[in-house]
Amino acid sequence: MDIRLLLAQHIIDVHEGDNWTEIDIKGTLEDVSFEEAITVIPASPNSIAMLVHHLTFYSNKVHERLQGIYNAIPASNGFEMPPVKSEKDWKKLKADNLRAANSLANEVKIFPLEQLFELTASGSSTYYKNVQGIIEHAHYHLGQMVLLKKIIRNNLL
Repeated sequence: MDIRLLLAQHIIDVHEGDNWTEIDIKGTLEDVSFEEAITVIPASPNSIAMLVHHLTFYSNKVHERLQGIYNAIPASNGFEMPPVKSEKDWKKLKADNLRAANSLANEVKIFPLEQLFELTASGSSTYYKNVQGIIEHAHYHLGQMVLLKKIIRNNLL
């Protein structure tokens, strides 16, 4: 099987379901209100919304890198975001995240196989490592979102 197709499917699976952890971003966020999404607790400087924005930022960044565009990561590391002031803003943020993940997965599918293990423009990592890393990154932050959701809902602040 083509490794690009496997990687692309893993990107979709962590975002939309059917991955090995049996938990996904879309399902986890389905019933999270915008008030819950913007709640910052003492144990974490990042809200659920900030984590979603951060993942979207990195999906877009890796997508650019696969296209040969290498822009530096800002000091904010993709955590700065427009304010989420309503349920409409929250729905847009979630939709943007799924759109970015699907766009990245589509780019991975067509990325030249012979370049997958070559170094990116930064010279410090391969394209494969960037893609595999974005999948691991999504799982990592998904875990944080699950914990934040439980803490907020159970008033464990």
